[in-house]
Amino acid sequence: MKRIIPIITYIILAINTLYVFLLCLNICLYEVDLFLPIWIGSVIAIHTILVGLGLSIYALVQKDNPVFRKVALIWNGSLIVLLVLTFYVLPNGTNRIPNGMEKQYMDNHDAIIHLCRYATDSLSLPDSTALVITKNSQLQTRKVIGRNRLISYPVRIFTEDTVFDIDASQAQRIIQLHKAANIGEFTVFMPDSLVNIHFTNRGFGKYWYEIPHHPYLEQEMYFQLNNKYACPYLPEVSFQFAGGATSHDTPFPKVQFLQSHHIDSTYIYNLFH
Repeated sequence: MKRIIPIITYIILAINTLYVFLLCLNICLYEVDLFLPIWIGSVIAIHTILVGLGLSIYALVQKDNPVFRKVALIWNGSLIVLLVLTFYVLPNGTNRIPNGMEKQYMDNHDAIIHLCRYATDSLSLPDSTALVITKNSQLQTRKVIGRNRLISYPVRIFTEDTVFDIDASQAQRIIQLHKAANIGEFTVFMPDSLVNIHFTNRGFGKYWYEIPHHPYLEQEMYFQLNNKYACPYLPEVSFQFAGGATSHDTPFPKVQFLQSHHIDSTYIYNLFH
């Protein structure tokens, strides 16, 4: 029996390690689609953590197998260190992602605005269409047939390619501006001249900038303040988020960002008065 206990302990610790690793990965990266395996894993982990704790205590107090005692001590100590680093040292995804969005936008603000104004004001874009520049600087044109009403946040539905009246020099110019802006996929929708700029994906979750042709009005920013998918950073830009496959109700991790930047109704009021 004493020979079997170390093997059982190692198996239990391996299960606990996998769960802790997934949990820490989710916190650090904010992988919204890791929620399901973590939730399912927690049903098992509730039992394995308690069993592992009991077996680890036994390993520390028994004297017959010093290797077993050392392995259990180091293994459990490593898990504790990993949890401490995740919760108290490493930046978590809910803070790092919106902060990264802010830094990228501010570092490339002039180039981004120049690109947006050129696309909306200097190009002849027909209604119900979208101009797309992929992350690989490929220029695409799409027809847009409307918004997806089944999802609470706005999603435009693309159909087949269409043809715009954009000559080679204009295409080259907008691609150059896109490269200079140092951003991800760039999409401008007509007729509202609304620009979306991709920032990053987390699982099936997506983060992007929404830049209107005209700055948001005060009431529009108040609406965004109460919208879990939008973060009203400035009248010229809103930070946007869509949840992953497990739940489209996963909110934009904006609470900490709004608090740290003192963005509230008073902040919005002061922008316009």
